[in-house]
Amino acid sequence: MLERLLSRWRGVALTLFTVVATVWLSMTGGLSLYIHPRYFVFTSIMAVIGGILAIAAIAVTPGRDDHDHDHSHESDALGTSTTRRGNRRPRLGARQRIAVIASTTVTLVVVATAFVALIIAPPVTLSSAAVENRSLNANAQTVDSPISEGETLRGRDTSSFTVKDWAAMLRQGDGEQQVLGERAKLVGFVTEDPDAPDAFILARFVVNCCAIDAAPVGVAVHQPGWQGTYPVDSWVEVDGAFVTNPSASSAERVALMPTTITAIDQPSDPYVY
Repeated sequence: MLERLLSRWRGVALTLFTVVATVWLSMTGGLSLYIHPRYFVFTSIMAVIGGILAIAAIAVTPGRDDHDHDHSHESDALGTSTTRRGNRRPRLGARQRIAVIASTTVTLVVVATAFVALIIAPPVTLSSAAVENRSLNANAQTVDSPISEGETLRGRDTSSFTVKDWAAMLRQGDGEQQVLGERAKLVGFVTEDPDAPDAFILARFVVNCCAIDAAPVGVAVHQPGWQGTYPVDSWVEVDGAFVTNPSASSAERVALMPTTITAIDQPSDPYVY
């Protein structure tokens, strides 16, 4: 009986857990760790619809006992039914009992894992491990530049530029020449520059749709000995100016020469769009 009950409601339970988690993340702002803000309303509406359909499934899905009962009536009408011994179900053999116990255990583990992962455990943001698996700045040229082609940064207010904006500038046309000498105050997390031990990459993830397609972008920060002060994946705010990268071995030809580096907490919205 327990095995039949779990088999019947496992999918509904997983659906409801997902719906509750989605609505909760939407209400608390955590949904931004998974999808682009432009999809918040659509995702929330679809989650509510999914919850309604899951509840409806509970009400309208027939149970196996009802199904068997209907068939027994049909058999009686045809005169082909046989008398059950006290309406008792046949006892399960040892192997069948083991199979039922195993199936029940797996079902409970799946439902419990989904509950912990979706509702109890806090969401985890992408980190330097994802940077290693997704090429840094590989899509920087396709990121919208903060200025149009033919324009210059001269006299332009760059105080609102993010890591994404500067990374896009550095990879467009004469962007490197335009960026040299410009000051920037940027927030990002620390990841290694594999070619230059005296510099680190200040990185962020650009989300176009959801975290699955998030692309890492970053700028080099020249800071010998950074490893002893700023651990990988820690968040910092860097204030400085762009210069020709002193690290000749680095693939980044322009680096941010910091005036100050301040350790900060991870922002509530760690991604850029």
